Amino acid sequence: MSFVRANIKRIVTEDVSPRVTQHDVIFEAITNAIQADATDIVCTVNSHDNPLSEPDEVILDKRVDTISVSDNGTGFTADRYDAFCEYRSEANKDLGCKGVGRLIFLKVYDKIEIVSRISAEGYVRSFTFSLEFDPAEVKLQKETVSENSTEISLSGVTALYFDQSRELDRRIRLDIEALREKVYLHLLPTLFFSKKRGREVTISFINAASSEVIKILPTDIPDLNTTKFQVKDKDEKLYDFNLYYLVRKEVGKFNAYFCADNRTVCDFAEKGLGVSLPAGYSGLFLVEADYLKQHVNNDRNDFDSFPVKTDMFAPLSWEMINRALKASISGLVTELIPDAPALNKKKLDEIQNERPYLIGYIEERDYDIAGFLDKNQIIEKAKKRFDAAKEQLLASAGKQQYTDSELTDAIQITQDELVSYINDRALVLERLRVLADDKEKVESVIHNLFMQKGTADDFFLIGKNNLWLIDDRFTTYSYAASDMKIKGILEAIKEDSSESTALDDKPDLALFFSGDPNSNDKLKAVLVEIKPFDYKSKPWRKKSEGVTQLRDYVREFKDREKIDEVFAYLVTDVDDKFAARLEEDGFARLYSQDYPIYHRHFDKLGTSIFVVSARTLIADAEARNKVFLDIIRKQTRLNKLLSSDSKS
Repeated sequence: MSFVRANIKRIVTEDVSPRVTQHDVIFEAITNAIQADATDIVCTVNSHDNPLSEPDEVILDKRVDTISVSDNGTGFTADRYDAFCEYRSEANKDLGCKGVGRLIFLKVYDKIEIVSRISAEGYVRSFTFSLEFDPAEVKLQKETVSENSTEISLSGVTALYFDQSRELDRRIRLDIEALREKVYLHLLPTLFFSKKRGREVTISFINAASSEVIKILPTDIPDLNTTKFQVKDKDEKLYDFNLYYLVRKEVGKFNAYFCADNRTVCDFAEKGLGVSLPAGYSGLFLVEADYLKQHVNNDRNDFDSFPVKTDMFAPLSWEMINRALKASISGLVTELIPDAPALNKKKLDEIQNERPYLIGYIEERDYDIAGFLDKNQIIEKAKKRFDAAKEQLLASAGKQQYTDSELTDAIQITQDELVSYINDRALVLERLRVLADDKEKVESVIHNLFMQKGTADDFFLIGKNNLWLIDDRFTTYSYAASDMKIKGILEAIKEDSSESTALDDKPDLALFFSGDPNSNDKLKAVLVEIKPFDYKSKPWRKKSEGVTQLRDYVREFKDREKIDEVFAYLVTDVDDKFAARLEEDGFARLYSQDYPIYHRHFDKLGTSIFVVSARTLIADAEARNKVFLDIIRKQTRLNKLLSSDSKS
């Protein structure tokens, strides 16, 4: 279909993504020049902006208004002009051309002027490409042409990209160094394959506003090695892929791209594969395949494939592609980077320390390349596998008989779930440590870490609260109230509140424990007062008020018919001055891991009050966690693998 019969405006509106930018315009124009066998290409950018500036500082950056690209390629010969005028032309299809690329120009610019001098024809062909384009309006002028030259000049940024009335400005910055880098990375495959065919290309970038010039030279294009790998779909059909690679032992950048039509389309990371090289190494990975060429979109900025699922139109998922690609990369890094095993072990050790319960769910193939993969991606994938294993276990619950394998899996998953809980506890402890180190002065911040204020609960579930911070035994409560009025607490445990004199008082935490889950008689009560870790003045005096509050609360709950015993805890930061005040008031130091607990039994109340430093809670809880985690780590698959590696 020619553009005469095609509705150009509708095509540009519906077929060209609004995600394209001026960078895409430049990519397309330079690619067209290379495909026309150009060896010398000049890209000139200019700006009409007059930004405010100080003598030594530019307040606003200039942005690109006009673009022109000139080259010494074949140019718009009669055949090429006919192909240009045909929508979705078959010309140059073998080079990856889709016949729609020039429509990107009209998404961003209103007017494109093209002048092409053809030495073989002895003509100068010129025309204007716009939404009202008419192929018949081309101008032909007879002229002696000694050397081919074609110039495409784009002006009039469309309102989709620049509209002052709407304060819209999507123009790119006038920065030819950044532009050179963008073009280099995007067209590196094109330039590499062109160089491989013996055609070396020089691309110059000119800032018309400053006359600055910067270039991409043939010597900037590296020589890449090639390795092949295959990806199998669900029907066992194999697809061939090529990995072009370069790894150098020198400081520099590392880039990795999926490519199509000899252009980079997207970074590995955009498709779920975060790969990096260790410090002191630089390199480049490019992946191309007929499959990718067939599934790249018209704008060449994404592929029509899914992360996990497949269908008849996209038989390969990115998960399938990445799995095979990782295996190929694993062999390369092992061969090219001597420290690969040590790097793998270091990354896996980091994950084991941070997420020990996920070690058993890391994909086997990731072990040999872990040092070069993004740690967060390894963890996320392992979490998904862990969650899937738990779902499978729940789905099979209730069976009358289980196989030995099912029982083993169930025990392992239960163990891992417990390790996950212990790991989450470590994160809570770290949060409490930060609050203690920062001398947190806002009580509610500390309080909510233990249990959300204004809430009540009658059974513990992982994630509901962190009462285990005080003591693991406190998670066995039959009722817990956080910052609730005494009247409401007494009613909740079905205790008479008529004789209370402080019904509106609110203990920070009130916990009740029953030896009989079916009865609320003979309850044991634990009352907790939480005080900020510091105050603006005289903190020891204000922290001491917590003891007085606890004594008042104890009186309200003691001797109730259903309450057998009452214990009280004050949680705060115990510094030297507060410790001295406690000892003056008759509190005795008790043994703890690193920091003392202070205790005093009040004879007339018949109750003990314990004063516990936040740092004591942290040290004691970490000690409990460590014993458990040390046992688990010795039994993990990673530890067994590392042990067998060291023996061999």
